[in-house]
Amino acid sequence: MHSLHLLSIILLIALSSPANSEPDTHKTITVGFFPEDYPPLFWHDEREGIIEQTLAAISERSHFLFERKLYPFNRLIQHVAEGKLDLEAWTSPAWRQSVKDKVYFTEPFTRHCEIMVFLKDKPFHVESPKDLIGKKVGTVQGFTFPSYTDYFDSNKIQRISGNDEEGVLHMLKHGRSELAFMDELAANYLLKQKQFNSFESKNHFDCVPITFMFNKEKETTGKKINEILLNLKQEGIIEKIKNNFSKKQ
Repeated sequence: MHSLHLLSIILLIALSSPANSEPDTHKTITVGFFPEDYPPLFWHDEREGIIEQTLAAISERSHFLFERKLYPFNRLIQHVAEGKLDLEAWTSPAWRQSVKDKVYFTEPFTRHCEIMVFLKDKPFHVESPKDLIGKKVGTVQGFTFPSYTDYFDSNKIQRISGNDEEGVLHMLKHGRSELAFMDELAANYLLKQKQFNSFESKNHFDCVPITFMFNKEKETTGKKINEILLNLKQEGIIEKIKNNFSKKQ
């Protein structure tokens, strides 16, 4: 009778557990990175960028380890949505609306902004997109700027594309554009370096909250990491990591 009673308890526990529940023993989280370096967020050599240092800070406070996987942009996003990849770090719900029903977003722990970059000897005042009508703006190819999409599409503002942020700055330096739109973190990182000291930045725009994006089946893990991220934010550690890449080199 005792053995039969014990077997019944075991079967009851097994049946009451969801078939797709996430095991508590899960420690290694696969995190997607794009194949190309994107300083100061990440590099693919011995340097550790903002994302890598943030992941390391999480690991120091938990049993989670992070395994890097490299995928092109669209494949990375789809792999998270399909459960082939656990995590995209440093993203925003505003950018991932196409997969929002298949993923879990942590609460925001910082923000991303675009910023305008000018030559120090040729700055000008910008209050709205209309102030840039007729101007040439340098941008990284493929990047989107919602506040200016209609102006670019109608060619009221001419968009001049470069391969990366350094290329955009070189176009501005040589007069191919009159200002540049850049990721604020990338601009801060580059403009603090001696070879780019002829530029200045101002005018934040198109700011969005930054979160981690997990596959929906990893929501339990995501919520645990969410708590850690919020603590890192409250303690000022996230901003400290970001500021490490804004100091003069």
